[in-house]
Amino acid sequence: MNGRSSRSGWAFVAFPLAVVFLFTALPTVAGVGLSLFMWNGSDAPSFIGLGNFQAAMTKDPQFWYALRNTLIFAAVTVPITTVLAFLFAVILNARWFVGRTVVRTMFFLPAVVSIIAVGYVWRWVLDPKAGLLNATLEWAHLDALFGGDLPAWLGDNPWGLGAMIAVQIWRNLGFCVVLYLAALSQVPRSLHEAASVDGAGPWQSIWCVTWPAVRPMTAFLIITGSIWALQVFDLVWGIWGEAEMRWTDVLNAHLYREFTHLRISYSATIGVYMLLLTAIVTFAQLRWMRRSEEAYR
Repeated sequence: MNGRSSRSGWAFVAFPLAVVFLFTALPTVAGVGLSLFMWNGSDAPSFIGLGNFQAAMTKDPQFWYALRNTLIFAAVTVPITTVLAFLFAVILNARWFVGRTVVRTMFFLPAVVSIIAVGYVWRWVLDPKAGLLNATLEWAHLDALFGGDLPAWLGDNPWGLGAMIAVQIWRNLGFCVVLYLAALSQVPRSLHEAASVDGAGPWQSIWCVTWPAVRPMTAFLIITGSIWALQVFDLVWGIWGEAEMRWTDVLNAHLYREFTHLRISYSATIGVYMLLLTAIVTFAQLRWMRRSEEAYR
């Protein structure tokens, strides 16, 4: 009976495992191997060892710009999105909130809208000359806050990176809010009632009861959000395009640009760097969360 159950289990997971092997594990191994060669897609590849890795470190300043922007992007968007999503979810989950279904749908809408549509809309909003954002700032006489010159949100400057971060937060916020609402629905109201009996106020109840109760969801959102942020591409490419800029370039965009220029082995090297960066960040987060969980207990 145990042998039959074991065979049935392996038969059940065989197809998903094959898909993961063919479309994830095998391309990853092939990419790592390709990064050790010099290849343009047509000529015979030549083995150069770690030459591509050294070139990225010493001969490609755009790689460092893309790495810096990617790290800043992930370090800012993930915690802000997580905290805002938790606060909005707590408000939407309150008994006194009216119309939570409509508001929940409005929050989640950006997560399901086509990224191409999102890119075109935000490109129009952020356009420095005819965009809605600068027109609104000028109408409200807030241009003085920027020294009289409204920012070029789509330009190669720190404002461009800030705009990229803001759009990412706007896009992912609704998805995180919905997941937090699902987690909050599993928190027994008796815990809040007990905290109220003990004299806890609303904020104390949120901090001491609600926040610890949704720690698993918070860990999930932080880890997955970090992975998505480190691998961001479609949003940046849809709004800022293929221009090679110091402040709005990210690793995935740099990888794609190198690939289209037929520097295929070098693009694989950037992919390996992204893989290592994602693995290090994820491992560090898991260690930190495990230690904080042990300290909380």
